[in-house]
Amino acid sequence: MNLRKLAIRAAVLAPLVAVAATFFLNVCHVIYDCGCVSIWSGGAAFCNIQTPGPPDCPFCAQPDVAYGALYGTFLVQGVLVFAPGSLGLGIRALLGLAAFPLVVGAAGVVLGLQVGYWS
Repeated sequence: MNLRKLAIRAAVLAPLVAVAATFFLNVCHVIYDCGCVSIWSGGAAFCNIQTPGPPDCPFCAQPDVAYGALYGTFLVQGVLVFAPGSLGLGIRALLGLAAFPLVVGAAGVVLGLQVGYWS
C-alpha cells in the first residue's frame, strides 16, 4: 500500500477514533444507567460511583477494563480500515463506526454480568 492510500485510510480512521473517545461515557450510561454524561456536561461527575454504596458503575469502578474496551474498539476500527481487501472506504467507515457500540457494549455487558451489577 502506498503512502497516499495509507494517509487516506488514516484520515478515515481518525474521526472513528474521535467519535468513540468522545461518546464513550454516553455508551457507559446506556449500558449501566449509571449517570455518566457527555464529557462536555460533566463526564463521570454524576455517575453512581460518586455516591456511597452500591451500585457502582462497573466501568468507572474498573477503569482499566473500561480503557481496555475503548482501546479494543480502536484496534478493531484500525483493522477494519487498514485490512487488505476490496471493501470501499465508506463501508469500512460504517463498519468502524458500528464497531464502537458493539465492542464497548459487549465488554460492558460481560463486565456487568461478572460483577453482578444488575442483580
